[in-house]
Parts: sequence; C-alpha cells; structure tokens
Amino acid sequence: MIRRWNAFWFAPGDPVTLGVCRLLFFGGLFLWRLPYDFSTWGAYSSVFWMPIWLFDTLRLPAFSPDTLMWVQTVWKASLFLSAVGLFARPAMTVAFVLGVYLLGLPQNFGQTQHFDTLVVFASGALAMSRAADAVSIDAWLRPRRADDAGEYTWPIKFVWVAMAVIFCAAGLSKLRHSGVEWFLSDNMSWLLWRQQYHISDGEPLTRWGIWVANHGSLARAMAASAVCIETCFPLVIVSRRARYVIAPAGLLFLVGIRALMGPTFEQFMLCYVFWVPWGLLYSVRARSTAIGATSSPTTTPSIATSACCTTRSGNDRHVEAIAPAASATRQATVVN
Repeated sequence: MIRRWNAFWFAPGDPVTLGVCRLLFFGGLFLWRLPYDFSTWGAYSSVFWMPIWLFDTLRLPAFSPDTLMWVQTVWKASLFLSAVGLFARPAMTVAFVLGVYLLGLPQNFGQTQHFDTLVVFASGALAMSRAADAVSIDAWLRPRRADDAGEYTWPIKFVWVAMAVIFCAAGLSKLRHSGVEWFLSDNMSWLLWRQQYHISDGEPLTRWGIWVANHGSLARAMAASAVCIETCFPLVIVSRRARYVIAPAGLLFLVGIRALMGPTFEQFMLCYVFWVPWGLLYSVRARSTAIGATSSPTTTPSIATSACCTTRSGNDRHVEAIAPAASATRQATVVN
C-alpha cells in the first residue's frame, strides 16, 4: 500500500513537463488577471464586510484602495516572474501568499464563489516544488541536474487530485440535496432560463441556452451527463483509460457552462495544463527534428535509383536510359 502511494506521488517525472506547466499556468493567470482591478473592493463600506473563515481567523481586513493597488501590482509582477522563471522560488511564494488574499477578498461580501479555489491550491503546490529546474531563466543562468525525478511528479498529481475532489464534491452535493430529480426534472431548463437574467458573474457567450431549455429531454440529458462526469471524475486518478475520457469531458463540461450559462470558469480551465504530458511532446518533436536533420542531399541519388527501379516494371528501356545517369550522379557525389 505504501509502495503504491509513493509510486503515485513520486514516480520519476520530467522537469520539462513541470516547467511548461509552470510557464503556462502563471503566464495564463497573469494575462487573465492583468486588466482586473482589485482596489475597488477596498472602497466598500464595512457594513458589507462578512469575512469568511480564513480572513476571520487571521484577522485579515479589506485594505484601502491605495494599499490594494500596491498589493495587486506586486502580485501581478510575481506572476510574471514565476511564468518566465526568474527568481522563481521567491516569486512563486509571493504569488501564492498574495494570491490567497486577493483571490479570497471578493468572497467576503456575502457571496462565496469557487472559481479560484483550484488556482490557489495549484499556486501553493508550485511554490513548494522545483518547477523552475527547466524551461526557466533561472535554469538557463544556473543549470541544475535533475537528481530527484520524483520531485517533478507530485505537484502535477496534487493538481489532479484537487481537481478530482472539487468535481466529485460538486456532483455529490447535487445528489445529496436534490437527488435524482436534479437531472430527471426540469431543473436544468429552469437554470438555463434563469441565467439569461444577468444574475451570474459573467454573461453566457451564446444564446443557445434558451434553445436547450426549450427542449426538455436535451436539458435533462445534459444534467445527467454533468452529474455523471462530476461524480466519476476521481476515476482519472486510478485509471489511465478513464483519464483519456473523463478529463477531456470535464473540460468540455466547463466550456459548456461558460457558453450556455455564463459563470467564468476560465481560471479553473487554466489548470488543465497539468494534464498534458509536455515532456513527452517535447521529446517526440525533438526526435522528429533530429531525424529530419540527419537527412542530407547525399540521399538524393538513392531516391532516384528507387524511382528508377519502380519504373522498370513499366518500361525497361526507360530505366536503362536513366540508370547510367544515376550512376554518374553517384560517382560525382562521391568525388565531391
């Protein structure tokens, strides 16, 4: 049991895969949050302040707009440095600590969202990892030998497990509070209609939700597939075959929510970069490039000879006329 546990978390990994995940995750988060201004949250009256457990326990206040402006500037700079891998370890630590505060701040005014939860967990895992040992400026300036390959596996597996828990908890919550009526009734149709009245943090990207809501059987099928994907998502942890089906289905599920209902799950979808075997893709591309580089102009005569041999079956006289030319070409190549 312990051996399987250690094999899951600390199997030999590729530093390139973790490095690309770091680059895409922090880079995407930087671009996503760059235009967002957190300072406006400091302008609300204290009468609206209803701190969540973390802020209440740590006595974290809502700072003034000027202070929040400085905090978010430092946070966004740390996201950029984390992405490019310059002073990566302290940058990722700052990105995690300030990210906990800034991403948690909007949750203290009466409505708690869960869009950024996985982003915070992923930031913390990367901050404690050696994600900058490859694909980073730090690695280019100070190359480091990958002496413990297991260190490049557990951060990725941590994101997998966290995503599986979040998905599964959502599915179990639906079944716990509504039972099978959540997908056997017209519940999904009502949800799709309701989202057209500007009650979400984002507007639906399309008007297709109304069309789906007007087709009850289709809406119920979508609801059933949502519950199935969410409750079965932990299978991706233990089954490679399930990973190839359920993980992409979960991504399409989030895309569908964004398109039909409006809630912004872009930052959650950003964590899907941890599912791609970037190191393997890099190795395949490097191998293809190496094979292409070994091909040289000296191989041209053999190609000509092959073409001549193919032509022999159709026209022997034509081959006999071409063969001396091909032979002369080979001799000239050897001399050169």
